Amino acid sequence: MRRNYRNLIVAMCFIFLVGCQTLTREDLFKGHPTDTSITTAVLEAMLNDENLSTVKVHVETTQGVVLLTGYVKTIRQSDTAEEIAKKTDGVKSVRNDIIVRK
Repeated sequence: MRRNYRNLIVAMCFIFLVGCQTLTREDLFKGHPTDTSITTAVLEAMLNDENLSTVKVHVETTQGVVLLTGYVKTIRQSDTAEEIAKKTDGVKSVRNDIIVRK
């Protein structure tokens, strides 16, 4: 009986140590990006881009999925907005519903 308890404790410690092995020191102190922080980061990056600074693109984030909506004048602007969103930390995927109008 004691042997079973000891084996159980050793197994639990092993599982705990393996689970902790994937975390780094930075991960412990750095929180995961929230939907609000992702939206803010995408909007800020778009404002800093010379092709998108004058375009009004609406950005909405739900559980790391970014939805882009609005109107642009060129396909390049739409593609640039999508690429900026994809490169933003914390983004799982991007849904580009931007409409190109001339």
